[in-house]
Amino acid sequence: MWVSIVSIGILCFSMFAFITRRKEEAKQRNIHNFFTAFLNGTHKILGVRIHWHGTPPSEPAIVMGNHRSYLDAVVLPTSFPVVFVAKHETKSWPIIGWGASLIGTIWVKRDIKESRTATRLAVKDRFDNGYGVVIFPEGTTCRGPELLPYKKGIFYTCADNGFQISPAAIEYKNADIAWVNKEWFIPHAFKHFGARIIETHVSFGPTFKGDDAEKLLTEVRDWTQKECYRLRGILDKTA
Repeated sequence: MWVSIVSIGILCFSMFAFITRRKEEAKQRNIHNFFTAFLNGTHKILGVRIHWHGTPPSEPAIVMGNHRSYLDAVVLPTSFPVVFVAKHETKSWPIIGWGASLIGTIWVKRDIKESRTATRLAVKDRFDNGYGVVIFPEGTTCRGPELLPYKKGIFYTCADNGFQISPAAIEYKNADIAWVNKEWFIPHAFKHFGARIIETHVSFGPTFKGDDAEKLLTEVRDWTQKECYRLRGILDKTA
């Protein structure tokens, strides 16, 4: 009798887990389909023309890009569902902040230790549930082609949990599209969105993985910096 009860219990639990997992998979697909449609629409409306280099990751990874502009988030498409890590200040932005919230963006207050800790836990949770995570480890935008120092926290999360990192380098033909020096968002956006074509080069690098956070940071940043210089050289020759 007890064997039957236990067997029924295991069966019920298995069915519940299966249904829950299918719901989560459906949710992931819906989010990814929504985000892909959003990216395609944004590219067409804004005239974003992307030149690709390298091969994007084919399975969930921590995708790390250098940060030039608010457009960076729409030039890093992936073949798997992703969430973003972004500054909490942008959560209330019209359209951008609202859309980011819909796809489950992890909002971080970088000046508050508890928020940074919660962010690392949230990244692990999303990754464990089959999502990729897109993060810009500089923490803010810069004109380039030089990079700002990378924040260390996410590298310790990757090292502690064995997460693979897929670096990406982003450069725009018009370097002035970089949103820097505390320039007002709306005037800057209108000035650049008026261009017929926004040309950019995006390069995906090799996968990095290991248990040494400092080494991971150095390797990922070094690859990205060299690639940003290379892309800038390509763009300057076509100017």
